[in-house]
Amino acid sequence: MKKSQLGMILLTLLAFSLPAVAEGDPETYCKQAAALYKADDIAGAVEEAKWCLDSLEQMLQAQKSEKFAKEVAGWKRGEIKQQKAMGFSNIETQYGKDGKTIKVSYTSGGGGMAAMFSQMGLAGGGGKKIRLGRYTGMVMEQGSRNEIMIGLKMTPGMLNLSSSNASLDELSAFAKVFPVKDIDQ
Repeated sequence: MKKSQLGMILLTLLAFSLPAVAEGDPETYCKQAAALYKADDIAGAVEEAKWCLDSLEQMLQAQKSEKFAKEVAGWKRGEIKQQKAMGFSNIETQYGKDGKTIKVSYTSGGGGMAAMFSQMGLAGGGGKKIRLGRYTGMVMEQGSRNEIMIGLKMTPGMLNLSSSNASLDELSAFAKVFPVKDIDQ
């Protein structure tokens, strides 16, 4: 699968996503799922378990969002957007400096699909590897668009840094100081 096909799949999945909103406390849903299971209401337990999982994932996504630094080497973070669809979670923001922007997105979920896509993208041709501390990134240049994909180690998923108006040197310098390790927890 080519990187462009991978990107189209992820974009299609996320294009139809809605912000993750689970009302209530996950503990309540989880306890209710257990109670329904004990009462032999498996269908009800599954439904409550889904709400439990959605609530927990929403909390985890909020925690991840907080790890996107407000400023990275003079680049200031904008609004953080969170989406969830078809088992994928996406957190996205832009950093700006001197009229230039760098888009940063974190994609996870899909039963480990994001990690698989990440490894496929990093293993595929068309780019060069870059070392970012203990992480490996794949640098892609496509016309005026520069992109660095970073496969995460501790959590299944990937980070994607891209810009149409920051130079490859600026994007690489940003990637080298971006708190990847904080997000990969």
